Amino acid sequence: MKMMKDVELKIWIFAVVALLAFPVLATEDSLRAALKEQVFADATNALERANTMSASVLTPETYRRAGLIYKRADDAFGRGADVDRVRDILQEASDLFNQAAEMAPTVEKFVSGAYQARQDAQEADAQNRSPDLWEEAEQEFYEATSRAEKGRESRVDRYATKAETLFRDAELAAIETVLFTEIDTQIARAKKLDADDWAPQSYQAAINLLTQARKVLAESRYGTDQPRNLARLAMHNALHAQYVSRLADDIDDNDTSLEVVLLEWESVLQPLGKKLDVPMYFDAGPQSTISLIDAAIQERGKRATQLVQDVGTLQQRVNLLQEELLIAQSELENREASQARLDRRLAVQEERQQAVARIERLFGKTEAEVVRAENRLIIRMVGLGFSSGSATVEARHAPLLAKLITSIGEFPDTPITIEGHTDSYGADADNLALSVRRAEAVENYLMENTPISPTHLSSVGFGEIRPIANNETADGRWKNRRIDVVIYPAWWARN
Repeated sequence: MKMMKDVELKIWIFAVVALLAFPVLATEDSLRAALKEQVFADATNALERANTMSASVLTPETYRRAGLIYKRADDAFGRGADVDRVRDILQEASDLFNQAAEMAPTVEKFVSGAYQARQDAQEADAQNRSPDLWEEAEQEFYEATSRAEKGRESRVDRYATKAETLFRDAELAAIETVLFTEIDTQIARAKKLDADDWAPQSYQAAINLLTQARKVLAESRYGTDQPRNLARLAMHNALHAQYVSRLADDIDDNDTSLEVVLLEWESVLQPLGKKLDVPMYFDAGPQSTISLIDAAIQERGKRATQLVQDVGTLQQRVNLLQEELLIAQSELENREASQARLDRRLAVQEERQQAVARIERLFGKTEAEVVRAENRLIIRMVGLGFSSGSATVEARHAPLLAKLITSIGEFPDTPITIEGHTDSYGADADNLALSVRRAEAVENYLMENTPISPTHLSSVGFGEIRPIANNETADGRWKNRRIDVVIYPAWWARN
């Protein structure tokens, strides 16, 4: 019993001593951490500078040696080595990190193409999506950079060229994985359902579209909009082939019938007919009903466009009346003068609206579309086409441009901007450059054929960033490839 009490007393004494010593130990750890931060400061700054210059990639040998020495200093400090000794080791690491950072720009010049290709592949996540190609490219790139940093330049170009090719292949493989892997899976599923027999058109279309998408991507991997759209169409066809195959198999097994399938489709379309107030009869197939739906939609589109323009005109009148109301409140004693002034301004506005109407009547549907915006008038030159990749105004457009010049004459001494726009197919930078050149070509044509002051005429290209239609359809892309002539009459915003 006495022995138990002695043990308990010793445990209690040990616990008290430990509690009393804890603050001292905690303080010692904090001081040690602060000392390490101070001792390692220069070396850590050199390491950060080397990382900023991408030295681990561009000067790998020097960077690796510096890292090993830095770790040796860290281990020594952890073992409680003399601080001065640790500083000496860190000085050597700092010198090597700084040397790696200083050499990096020079090495980059020797391997610039491969380095850019590596960055592009990294952005496409090639190290995860195409690891074998990435690893092979990394080995060739290491050979190029390590030789360049050692001054052995004779074979650097050979290794860098091979690395660039491999990085580009890895990037393309990574992009293809993102775009095409799931489509390959769906085409394979369609094949298992015998889609080549039950739905041969959809099945073959999926294969052809996927092949075309891969070809387009290989030719221009930075313009991914077109291959992505082709891939999406391939996916839809693969899924459609699966759907048709399942239905055909069910019909063949007498699990359903063609009539049941058609009735289900017709029932889905019935609510659309009710919304458009179009009778839905399929006694002669779907074509006649679809034609009625299409006509109804077009009619509503025309009405919507007219309503937008009417709202703009009415808003201008509201603005005018609001101004006159303010004036009238200060001139209650002279109502007749106020009314006369309002009549004159309304007459001027009517005259200007007539000018816009004359422009609208001047162009045919296939030539130009006149759009009344809040503070500007836009003449959308839908008939002014350019050859693919060209910015030359062709002679055949002279009659159309003559009408444009007549329209501009309705607004003398008015700022005019020629805007160039493209669809989303192709690389963004190429589309922007092409839109700029086409806008400048129209601007130069107007400068040569009209007395417009250069101070009133300008041009700008927007590339693909301001679409007015869906880039996923041919008709939408045609509408987006356009020249807009934007007129800013000084009176437009006021009236």
